[in-house]
Amino acid sequence: MRIERDLVSALKPFIITTALPKVIALLRQDGVKLALSSRKNRVLGYYCPPKTPVPPPGHPGSGFDSLHTISLQVDLNPYALLFVFVHEWAHLLTRKQHGNKATPHGKEWKQNFKNLFEPFHSTTIFPADILQTIDAYFVKTSAYFEARLEDACNRYGKNRKEFARTYMGLLRQGQVIPAPYMGRQAEILLDSILQERREQEETEQSRRIERLQKELDLEKAKKASVPQAVSLGFLPVSRLEAGSRIRIDGKEYLVEEQSRPLIRLKDPDSGQESRIHFLLQVEALAYPPDIPPSKLPGKGYCPAKESHSTCT
Repeated sequence: MRIERDLVSALKPFIITTALPKVIALLRQDGVKLALSSRKNRVLGYYCPPKTPVPPPGHPGSGFDSLHTISLQVDLNPYALLFVFVHEWAHLLTRKQHGNKATPHGKEWKQNFKNLFEPFHSTTIFPADILQTIDAYFVKTSAYFEARLEDACNRYGKNRKEFARTYMGLLRQGQVIPAPYMGRQAEILLDSILQERREQEETEQSRRIERLQKELDLEKAKKASVPQAVSLGFLPVSRLEAGSRIRIDGKEYLVEEQSRPLIRLKDPDSGQESRIHFLLQVEALAYPPDIPPSKLPGKGYCPAKESHSTCT
């Protein structure tokens, strides 16, 4: 555990914070010598297989020569550094799976690279514009760190120093982008921004709840103002006079005309007419006698008329 804690401490200034657990998980799978080089050259990173065979379990081993080696140029922009790390790990995995039989950037390596990068494909690890460029890169999966990918990363700084300036400048403007641990000053600024965002989200959530409660209260008030019918029981529709209100399958109708064998009904909401047999059992309805017809539910009915509100 101490070794792992030391590894996290060593890598957190270089690896994107949200990607660091995934990188550590990969490093825990194999005995790997991870070299962080400060030399500025055209080689962004490289992989070397073990120089001596891997010893069997329980064997004292032969030191670092029996380990896979990945070297990274730490002065890279953190997004480029992480991308190069996954690139080199794909070489390691391909070597373990196929030995010398697979070509360095052949189809096996390309497939491994795509698969290994999938857990890192997130806007919490890379900005959206870089992810779009990476998606285009993986259409053919070049062996090189292509110019368009380099340009996308360089928008945030060509190296660690420029990236730090860009990152701090964005923080001061209230913008947060994925980054490694950038020091105490950046940590304080980041905490302040995140706290402000949490407060804004809580305020907005309270406003949404308040609006929803008002809508519910208004809906309850509207329902309370609608006259409620009283059921008179079920009986043949032929026993009801024209103008009576009935309910069939939960829907209210007006008896328009008693003309056997089919009695004409009207939907008070839509005005659509229909006919039913005169022996059909229906639920007869009655409203309080003090309610004028204009207030009864149906087409043109507006419970808000008395309160001078607007009905739609």
